[in-house]
This record gives sequence, structure tokens and C-alpha cells, in this order.
Amino acid sequence: MKKSILLLVLLIGELFATSKMEYEINFIGMKMDYKEYGQSGRLLDSETSSFSDIAGSEFIYRYFLDESSFIDLDFLGVSGNSDYTGSYIGSNLGYGSVVSSTANTIYDAALAYNKLNTTSFENIQVLGALGIGYRFWERQLSSTQIETYTWYSLRARVGVVYAMNKRFTFSVLGEYQYGINPTMTATGFSSDFELGSANIVQISIPLRYKISERIDIDCVYVFSRQDIQESNRIYDNSGTAYYEPDSTAYNQYLKVGIIFKY
Repeated sequence: MKKSILLLVLLIGELFATSKMEYEINFIGMKMDYKEYGQSGRLLDSETSSFSDIAGSEFIYRYFLDESSFIDLDFLGVSGNSDYTGSYIGSNLGYGSVVSSTANTIYDAALAYNKLNTTSFENIQVLGALGIGYRFWERQLSSTQIETYTWYSLRARVGVVYAMNKRFTFSVLGEYQYGINPTMTATGFSSDFELGSANIVQISIPLRYKISERIDIDCVYVFSRQDIQESNRIYDNSGTAYYEPDSTAYNQYLKVGIIFKY
């Protein structure tokens, strides 16, 4: 029995000793362009920001199963203010009658299995990945009006990885995130708004440079489109109906970071 336990410990130790891992830390600036639309397609309100207005960081852990496949765990968090243009709920003054600032907090977590496949071109590989994720977005429009969007998602990613030389790697990656059970909670409502859908399509362009055998640096540009579909109706005590309208967000991210390889 003792020999079996010792053998198991040695095997686990050997596995971790020979396994390849990476830790990546990125600093992020996010540019927001968010718009909500009424049922007739009329613009209701918008949120905009520059890359310096909303910022944060990202941590990625990669565990390589072999030379061509790995699992990654990704956590991103950003916060900051965006410029709001819209109107008060129930007001007939229309878009632009209210201009203010919204405090935003966004968290995104994902776990994915990735597979690299060689091609007939020596320096080009094709990447495919499947995973799951969770997204949290809080909009504090005022001290008395806070909206929080949350959903899980199934995620699929494909792309091309091009080794320009022994140090530079350039990639183009496309990802689709299908939202599961998307909801929104809002101050003053006891029930959640059930969103019709919440899906994201994004393109990432990472550029990676090898400093040494243990350290790389990277720069990543991400263009993301988020679509949220109109929610169900929730009624107050007077019988007035409220709902979360359709919205589209074109968000951009700039990431600069460092990668530690073990």
C-alpha cells in the first residue's frame, strides 16, 4: 500500500515537472459604444467612452496537455465611466434630453480547451477552441438606478497563428459567445428582467514577442459586438409595464501584457 501511494506521488510529481504552463497578465483599456433601441428602432440612449475611461486587467493561466493542445482559464475585470446620452424613464422629451455619466463594472471569466493543428505552410497553424464562460456587467446610471446584466455562455473560437520568425507570432482569432439564461436586475424591481438573448461576436489580433525562454510580451487588439434582445415585461403596482429594450454594443479593447512560461 505504501509503495502504491509513493508511486502515485512520484507519477503526479513527474507530470507537473514535465508539464508546460503559462501565466499571462494584461493591462486593458476599453472603448465603449453602446446603444439601446425602442421597438420602432428609435434610438433611446447611448453610452460612449475612450480607451482611458474604462480600464482594468486580465489574468490568463494556460496548462499544456501536449505540444498542440492546452486548457486556458481567463479572468478579465475593467471599470470606469462612460458618457450617457438619453432621457428619463417615462419622459417624452426624447433622446438627448439627459446627459450624464455612468459607472461601469465588467467581469468576464472563461474556461476553454484549445487545439492547434499544423497546415501545409510551415509557419502557420490553425487554432480551434471550445469553452464556457460567465459575464457580469453593472451600470450605475445614478445612486438610485443600478442595472446589472449577467449570463453564462458557450464559446467557440477559431483562428490562424502565424510565426513570423523565431520571436514574433501574429494571430487572428474569431470567437462566438452564445448567452445562456441572460438576465438583468434593476433597482426598484423585485423581479429580474429575462433577456431575449445576449450574444457576443469578437475578433482578436494578438502580437506576441519572445524576450527569453521564460518571458514573452504581447499586445492584443479586440473588436467585440454584443447584442442583447428585448426582455419580458414587468408591471408595477399601477399596471405600468417596463422592459429592457434591444441593444447593441461595439466595444474595443487594447491589451498590453507579459507572459511567464514554466
